[in-house]
Amino acid sequence: MDIVALSTALSQNKVQEAAAVQVQKLAMNSAETQGAVLVQMMSETITDPSLGNRVDIFA
Repeated sequence: MDIVALSTALSQNKVQEAAAVQVQKLAMNSAETQGAVLVQMMSETITDPSLGNRVDIFA
């Protein structure tokens, strides 16, 4: 077995794994931010009590 080829393959594998971890971290951070924004939007109160009481079925 060629030691140089094995070393190169292992090095490339490490780089690919590191890149995959970084992409996953970015995805997690993005999902966390979107979740926080969604929670904030859901916690906002509606100031007009008549909103949602009537539905226009002819539209």
